[in-house]
Amino acid sequence: VSTQSTGENRLDLIAQWVANKHLTLSCEIADLLLCDCQCRVRCDCESGTLALAVYRGVGNHVMSTNCLARQGALYRAVHYAKTHDLGNEKLLGLLKTTPSIDLAALLVLDEGLNIGEVLACLQENHHDSIFVGILKVLDENNDLKEALLNDQSPASVQWNEFVCVCAELGETEIAEELQGFIISRDAINKAKDSLCSSENLD
Repeated sequence: VSTQSTGENRLDLIAQWVANKHLTLSCEIADLLLCDCQCRVRCDCESGTLALAVYRGVGNHVMSTNCLARQGALYRAVHYAKTHDLGNEKLLGLLKTTPSIDLAALLVLDEGLNIGEVLACLQENHHDSIFVGILKVLDENNDLKEALLNDQSPASVQWNEFVCVCAELGETEIAEELQGFIISRDAINKAKDSLCSSENLD
């Protein structure tokens, strides 16, 4: 397969080769097909569909998941990732490569990923509109407080930076809610530490 093959719209020929097993499948072929995709938002072209078929054929589960997400099939993408035991780290990687408010909400609400880690992924990759968007969606649907209370993100997650981002983007109410969460969490942690210290003294 060459760039000339795809450039001359011979995707129908490649599809036949794949279907009839006349072509030795490889990640390189799938990569070439994916590069031929010109879709800007949601992928609905034949190149993307063929790339997915080849990635699946060679067992590249990460790229198969990415292709499904590019096609807007977010539930299928996440289900595929879980079925093949890709883990939360790969799901965050999926959010990094194909960011959207819908995917972020799906990961937090349906898959139980920590909202702190989801926000960190979005912030680190400069997806500010989606960062604010997921917070607003959760807040409007009364899911934000529960997501914050259930959060078990590692200490490396910088909550104060999240507050600053929201404030800088004019989302003062959400910034205040995050700040309130930080204050409450710190107070609870101090109380736990104090209790443990008292028990040790006894």
